Amino acid sequence: MGSPEERYRIETSVVPPSHPGPGDWPYTSLRAALEALGRHAAAVQWTSGQDVYFDIVRQPPAPGKQPRRRPVHRFFVHLQAHGEGGDGSETSPWWGVRAAVAGLVELAELGEIELAPGRRLRLRHVEMFSASSLERAKRIKEVVAQAVLLAMTLMLVLPLAGVVGYLVVRAWPALSWDFVWQNPQDYMTAGGVWAPLVGTFFLVLGSLAVAAPIGVLAGIYLNEYAPDNWWTRLINLAVMNLAGVPSIVHALFGVGAFVFALGMGKSLLAASCTVAVMTLPVIITSTREALASVPMAFREACWNLGATRWQTIRTIVLPNSISGILTGVILQVSRAAGETAPILFTGAVFFVPVADHGLASLIPYGPGDRFMALSMHLFTLATQVRGVPESTQYGTAVVLIALVLAVNSLSIGLRMYFRTRKRW
Repeated sequence: MGSPEERYRIETSVVPPSHPGPGDWPYTSLRAALEALGRHAAAVQWTSGQDVYFDIVRQPPAPGKQPRRRPVHRFFVHLQAHGEGGDGSETSPWWGVRAAVAGLVELAELGEIELAPGRRLRLRHVEMFSASSLERAKRIKEVVAQAVLLAMTLMLVLPLAGVVGYLVVRAWPALSWDFVWQNPQDYMTAGGVWAPLVGTFFLVLGSLAVAAPIGVLAGIYLNEYAPDNWWTRLINLAVMNLAGVPSIVHALFGVGAFVFALGMGKSLLAASCTVAVMTLPVIITSTREALASVPMAFREACWNLGATRWQTIRTIVLPNSISGILTGVILQVSRAAGETAPILFTGAVFFVPVADHGLASLIPYGPGDRFMALSMHLFTLATQVRGVPESTQYGTAVVLIALVLAVNSLSIGLRMYFRTRKRW
């Protein structure tokens, strides 16, 4: 029994029979209040999904003072369960009212439940398989993290969409099929962009034909064959440094190595080789990362069957890493199409007459010919030619972006196709 001034009452979210009024404190001990709580909990009628809880409140020390609303002890119970189980925590509630009351009485006798005047103890019902407060907090954090990441993504996408939209609006008066298929006319103040467009396409294909095989084979060697020694580390350092060299330095290298040393002259071939050297680090790095992502267990299983290292690479490693390798190729395409300095010194020219019809208009440049490119053509229209309509300049930029998007879309489609064929 409690002391004369020790009084308790029960408050619930559902009104049980003989519920005391707000001024009543009928129980003189915590044990008596707990036993009454068990009787009330067994008698209440409630529906699934309803918030059901029972509070045992100790009388405040001063008359008229209200008890605190925040409970100092929280316990949980499955009201619809039967048997013995649980410890009263949210993750392991008691099974049924009888087990809950027995557990609370035991805790009270051990002195682990103490209610100061004006404080309360709460026993809350939780549904079977319902989320706990910890799980709900995790979900809230997940939603917040998702919203933040979405906002950061939109911060990247919206400026890009704004730039592209602005270019399309300014270029709209000039955009048409004739603008794409016609060659520049009247000293490039009229006509279209076919000659620089096809030149850019050949430049991208030429650089890709040079850089892709060399970059992929170099990545295979560095990841699959090269030992971990100072020579391999030196090569890796050279590849990383090559990625940070400015494009104008690559242009001067192309002039010395391809134009003069190898005797290619200023040509489409020399420009393609220069751009290929500039994009090699991206392909090598992406190839190494893609190969390293293939589990070593695949290689070991193949070796245990008697396959050679090259057979393992050709039949197991490369098919499972081709999608990652294509990522580097896609980046190579985007950079090759937009470069100006390397091709300015190695093969691109102000103007080249190109046939308007026939096969000569589709293949106007040979490997040893000088050529026009969209990036340099746009620079020329903006800085060197007078009387060019503003819409023509913006239209050239839009066509260049469309070419990059088209080639990238094709590469992404191939990557997705190969990714669906992966066996893991």
